[in-house]
Amino acid sequence: MPDNQDLVLVGVVNRRKDLEIALNKRWYRMPVKYAPKRKANFLALYQTRVFGKEGKSINYYAPIKYSSPISRRELLPEERSHPRAGQTYYKFHLGPLKELPQKVRNKSRRRVSFGFTTLTKLFKSSEISELFDIKPIEVIMEKLLKRNKIKAFNEYLLMEDGHCRYRLDFAVFCEKGKIDVECDNEKWHRLSSQRVKDRRRDLYLGEHGWTVLRFEGENIMNNPNYCIKVLKEAIRKLGGLSFAQERK
Repeated sequence: MPDNQDLVLVGVVNRRKDLEIALNKRWYRMPVKYAPKRKANFLALYQTRVFGKEGKSINYYAPIKYSSPISRRELLPEERSHPRAGQTYYKFHLGPLKELPQKVRNKSRRRVSFGFTTLTKLFKSSEISELFDIKPIEVIMEKLLKRNKIKAFNEYLLMEDGHCRYRLDFAVFCEKGKIDVECDNEKWHRLSSQRVKDRRRDLYLGEHGWTVLRFEGENIMNNPNYCIKVLKEAIRKLGGLSFAQERK
């Protein structure tokens, strides 16, 4: 375990306003109920896709001076009507934000949430998977599918009225139906808000002829044979793989 002097907390920013606050006012907020127990001396900010070309990467880091609990309403008085206005957050007081020598990009579709790394890794890494010493579960699933000769289309876009309604981790086309294979990060997909979104999404897909199979990261990494067994059984029930689709 790294020394706390070298420990970096990775936070997420998905609004331009929040990045401007960190840059100009030098503070960052995190809900107390999601905050990790470990203490870090640095904060790195992962910018989501809303930032365009600057998104899906870590571009800045800053020293953490100290943190204090405070309500969201006090932090952002101009957003007093926000549904989480009464919730308690940690306000991390920061030193000046500095740009990293090289961006740490998220080249996969892995969802990034709060986590820890070290300054050494932060400076040397160019990709998120290197930063956290992890192999994205989508990459593991892709190798499993190829090893078992199951033709699948990764990051399949489900279009509606000319727009992408949903992006599927893997689409498998069968003679009598189609399968959506989802690789679920437990930390994210167990949040109540995300479970609601997942149920709404799965209902929509079911109404449009899709069979949805969700595999948790722990099973993908530690019990891959189980995942493939479930998928193969679903393919069998749907008449086997569609060779017509494979030739497209």
